[in-house]
Amino acid sequence: MGPEELAIITNPQFINATFSAGENWYHGMVARAREAQALSQRRNSFEAANAQYALVNQQILEGARQQNEKWKAFANDLVKKHDEYAVLAKRLLDEKSALLRDEVISGCALERKLDEERASSSEKDVGIARLQNDLAGVRGTLAATQESLTYERQKVAALQAENEKLRAALSAVESDRQRLHEDNAAFLSAADHFEQKCKDLESDLERSQHALQEEEAQNLTLSHDLQNAHLVNEAFSSASLLALPLMEQTRGLWAAQGKPSMMDTPLASHCRSDGQPLTVSEYLWFATLMREMTAHNAPDHLVSTYCPVAHRGDFLTRPVTIQEKRPD
Repeated sequence: MGPEELAIITNPQFINATFSAGENWYHGMVARAREAQALSQRRNSFEAANAQYALVNQQILEGARQQNEKWKAFANDLVKKHDEYAVLAKRLLDEKSALLRDEVISGCALERKLDEERASSSEKDVGIARLQNDLAGVRGTLAATQESLTYERQKVAALQAENEKLRAALSAVESDRQRLHEDNAAFLSAADHFEQKCKDLESDLERSQHALQEEEAQNLTLSHDLQNAHLVNEAFSSASLLALPLMEQTRGLWAAQGKPSMMDTPLASHCRSDGQPLTVSEYLWFATLMREMTAHNAPDHLVSTYCPVAHRGDFLTRPVTIQEKRPD
């Protein structure tokens, strides 16, 4: 490096301007790093809450499925018992009806027999005197028969009353059966409701997992940005430690020789990415920063962002020439 270049990089104005820009950028990078750490903490909290939410959802789903199975088994058992009761009641009703028919037939037979006895007594009125003793016996038999008929009629009445009770019991059983069917329908409806709720919870869980994946992708991007920020920060720190003292030293040499500062003098050999020529101070800063970012393995797109110069491929090896002042 020649005396002119040394004088350029040691210019105090160039050093102060470069140091101020680097310090502002450094504070901005620190703020973004803190924001990335806060986002990482929020991600950890979100992951813990989502894991707890998934566990609660699984417990609710399992409980709903078990309750649904219990309700279905209970409903099927009630229907089975009701069918057994209906069969038993019908069988009892059929038996009582058959017994009642037999009793009625027996009573009718006794009445016919009584009519036959009366007819026989009328035909034997001529010998009633001789058959008074037999008639007394017949009257006794008739009285017994009447008592038997009365008893049979009472039995028929009792059977009819019992038949009415059985009919009432069968009606109550039918009512219970209808109520059980309604309860079963209500149970099945509740089970369908719980199944739908379980499906809704599963959908919520899928949406939460999708949101978590998006959050993880965002955090991964922030992590890469934070890592790049650390690389750029280290490069800026190193470049500041190298370029600023050199510029200060150059300014001191120019001042000692009584020469004006050339830090703001434009270069003819190096330009910005927009085509504007670089000043001596800008060249020294960008050259130092580019070397440090390359040494710290910073990605190429970061080098392009923080060193916006034209023809970056030979920027460091191209000879430096200063524009000649035009005569007034």
